[in-house]
Amino acid sequence: MSYKHNNLLAMRQSWWNDESNPSVQIEKQFFQNTLLELGIYEAPSLDDVKYFFFSLPSIIIVKGYSLGFTNRSVQDMITHHIETNKQSLMLREQIKIQFRL
Repeated sequence: MSYKHNNLLAMRQSWWNDESNPSVQIEKQFFQNTLLELGIYEAPSLDDVKYFFFSLPSIIIVKGYSLGFTNRSVQDMITHHIETNKQSLMLREQIKIQFRL
């Protein structure tokens, strides 16, 4: 596992495990709503959201951290990721994480 991968994995885990920040809870709800609206799951659970969040390309994680995951430009990248990987997401297949920064 590379140094860059370890740092980004730590960022993902830190964000996911942050129960005290209200904006994280709002963003998790945003992810649930997005997965529902785009037809990935009929009733997305937090486990579905976690799977989805950990599948996001690194550029989305970095920009989401700096701008917020509900930022319009980040939302567009999230939508593109979902549209590109729709079938894999629906089947909960492992998606190779992209590290393009």
